[in-house]
Amino acid sequence: MASKCCLILATMMAGTPALALEALDESSLSEVTGQAQGLRYTSEYDARIDSISYIDDDGLGADGTVGSISMSPIRVYTQTNRPVQVDLEVKDVGGRKALVFTNRDLPVEVEIGSIAINQYSLGGFGQGNFQMADGDAMVTYLYAGGFDGNGLTLDLDIPNSMSYETYIEDDGTRFTTTVDFSDPRDANGGGLFLKDITFDLVGEGLRMGLPTTTGGNINFYNARVGDDVLNSAALRNIVLTPGGYLLIKNARGAGEYGLEFDTVLKQGSQFDYVYIAGEVDGTYPNPNVFEMSANISLLSDFSVKGMRMNVDGQRGLVFDFDNTDAASGVSANMLMQDVTLQRSDKVAAAVNPVSIGTMDIQMNLTNNSYLQVEGH
Repeated sequence: MASKCCLILATMMAGTPALALEALDESSLSEVTGQAQGLRYTSEYDARIDSISYIDDDGLGADGTVGSISMSPIRVYTQTNRPVQVDLEVKDVGGRKALVFTNRDLPVEVEIGSIAINQYSLGGFGQGNFQMADGDAMVTYLYAGGFDGNGLTLDLDIPNSMSYETYIEDDGTRFTTTVDFSDPRDANGGGLFLKDITFDLVGEGLRMGLPTTTGGNINFYNARVGDDVLNSAALRNIVLTPGGYLLIKNARGAGEYGLEFDTVLKQGSQFDYVYIAGEVDGTYPNPNVFEMSANISLLSDFSVKGMRMNVDGQRGLVFDFDNTDAASGVSANMLMQDVTLQRSDKVAAAVNPVSIGTMDIQMNLTNNSYLQVEGH
């Protein structure tokens, strides 16, 4: 009897081979009740690390000591009963297949008790209190490709309702600022879409393509010591033109500096810089807050060539240039225009406000320049 059943089943399958072997297409799947459209990741966690140290093996000071940067202790955790929620999908975006991560909430807190250079602390660091409006999401798009077709490409869409706080703390005193992406004069404006961030391994090292964007805001509100507000600042109407990059290069030989950087920010990039005097709250813009603003644009590429980073066992974290290369250093031609001073509630209504003046800046930083950072 069993053999007869098998024979009947085999005959049915043989008579309808297409039906037996054909996979369901998307339209067929969409009719299946409960079909999953992707993967949702939900998590609460509390991760703690005693310490992380970077030891620069060739960063010997004049006294022969090796340089190091350390962080301790480190805690990364989610707020209680507020899990991280990420939707993961594979979809077609503008004709390209992309892995899409949608973050509807980012309740992640980061605390670093101390960041030290050669055992001398710079202070502690923290970041948290992420906020995002219901229905909004931070979306990350990941594509194959990169700069030369062999790397990765990343797009990042930050909603205008997103904000978080970041702080540094030293000797019990905390300096805090709120990072915000809104437009104070347009509820539908603001946000920041960073397009075509690329990552490629090339002959000289890691090449990171800088993003392009055609508008967006980053506000640094209420920089404060304790509860005392000092000021605020903002970068608005940000435009980054294509072609910028950061190249992190390998050492060229044993005993040489471990990392060297080249970077280019392309001509035509610009933003409005706004200095804000007065506390920013829910009533801003208001008569008690004042703004100084200026449009800053690049008339040439902003170029950094041959910058080196070393953790010196005696001098600390040192940034300098290869002074054997005449081409190393920093160069740029910048234009600062439309410099105005106004009461914040008058800015939107002002027609052709009078500018204080214009500055055309030709900047050259020679290869004898350096920056040294030490703890205390």
